Amino acid sequence: MLRIIDTHQHLWDTTNLEYPWLEGFDLLRKRYTAEGYREAIGDLNVIRSVHVEGDPAETDVVKEVEWLTQISETDGMIGAIVAAAPLEKPSAEAILEQLTGFGLVVGVRRMAWHHPDPQFYATPELINGVKLLTKFDLSFELCANHAQLPAAIELIKATPDVRHALNHCGGPDVKGGQFEPWATHINELAAFENVHCKVSGIVTTASENWTREELKPYIQHLVEAFGYERLMFGSDWPVCTLAATYQEWVAVLLGTVEDASDAERNRLFYENASEFYSISFE
Repeated sequence: MLRIIDTHQHLWDTTNLEYPWLEGFDLLRKRYTAEGYREAIGDLNVIRSVHVEGDPAETDVVKEVEWLTQISETDGMIGAIVAAAPLEKPSAEAILEQLTGFGLVVGVRRMAWHHPDPQFYATPELINGVKLLTKFDLSFELCANHAQLPAAIELIKATPDVRHALNHCGGPDVKGGQFEPWATHINELAAFENVHCKVSGIVTTASENWTREELKPYIQHLVEAFGYERLMFGSDWPVCTLAATYQEWVAVLLGTVEDASDAERNRLFYENASEFYSISFE
């Protein structure tokens, strides 16, 4: 049976934490719990998850990790946490000190996707903040849409000692049918050996009545660019439920990589994530 580590899971509780971005996403403005996640995966053999920050208010970034750590102690599914941190601000190092006090924190994400400045990832302040991650042995999650990939490339050039995970396939405009320049930018990103890519978050960039054939060229290009050695499965649950169930997304991805060997599927769904996030099964 295929073993799965989900590298992109979210939980949030708006009764305890503030998530400002949810104001524009009413369908997602409710509690998403560990119990709900287990219901969503059903009979899939998901062994561990990597919890990726839910873009909380800056005053809640440490509180979110405290809450997730409590959940991990009782539920056991969360094997690693990618925390939020305002890396471009003077407070970055002090916050990283606090975050690394929690044993499950292995990385940091600073969202660019909804940032008004398409060059946010290329700004000196953000680059300097990302460079701090080497001091704490933390990886960085790049969450950029297709228009922001050039800035992401500049960030990676400037931080060769940081391990990067590109989120959500680099945010292609699948609905608009735009393959270029996304594909060329993906090739440029894949040329850096310190960059992995998550095959996640793509169903929500597709048309309302999307099909596997619509997604296939984008996923195949990621395989060609990164190879199975640097790709990792991510569900993007519960955001994915705006377009597909957890089960539907896994089925589509498996169908798209049906020609992969058992070893390649194991790399995509399990082994790469275990190595990248140093997930322990003790």
